[in-house]
Amino acid sequence: MSAKTFWNTVAHSLFILGSFTIASPSFAVSVNLRSVRTIGDVGNVTPTQATITNAYPGGVDDPGTNYNVSGNQPLLPYQLETSLGLTAGALGLNAAEGSAISFARNFQAGDVFSFNSNFQTFDTVNVDRAFVSIVNSATNAVITPLTLGNSTFNYTFPTANNYTIGVGVVDVNDFVGSSRLTVSNANVAPVPEPLTILGSVTALGLGANMRRRFGKTKSQ
Repeated sequence: MSAKTFWNTVAHSLFILGSFTIASPSFAVSVNLRSVRTIGDVGNVTPTQATITNAYPGGVDDPGTNYNVSGNQPLLPYQLETSLGLTAGALGLNAAEGSAISFARNFQAGDVFSFNSNFQTFDTVNVDRAFVSIVNSATNAVITPLTLGNSTFNYTFPTANNYTIGVGVVDVNDFVGSSRLTVSNANVAPVPEPLTILGSVTALGLGANMRRRFGKTKSQ
């Protein structure tokens, strides 16, 4: 191999190395659901899954069937809203009772929070609601409904701040007929640091400089 070919190979290798190793990758971090705050009836909690209901213990809301999973009572709307950092009425003026999980942490702009959900209702008259609430000190709350059945929730944080996240379910208009929300695989994917291009440019510059030095040495 000639010297010129050797240095061209070195420069090319540095370019590839800069593209792949100087970049700062982003990896999703699991949210341990055993460490989150439980509000009302929350049970069957593992690090990756939790079940939330608006069922009263003993099957009072569902005659003959007890859908309650913890023995705890669901909260009245204002109690649930206060626990989640929401203003009165934020969960709807027709909310009757409910439960939720909640956690707070600092997020950077571009971070993505996601989880899988399965929402089932046994209320055949007034369909209950499942929701996600996201609150910080700088903006109004964002409340997003979850659909019946299986779904995936994703939220990208617009600004860096400390956020309180709530996921829950509420009875609507009455206390009859319960609903159950299963949350699983909650993750936070940090925004990737934009260093890939910088690494490539740096490596390319090093390669070009080495080629220039070789050229000068050869001409002398």
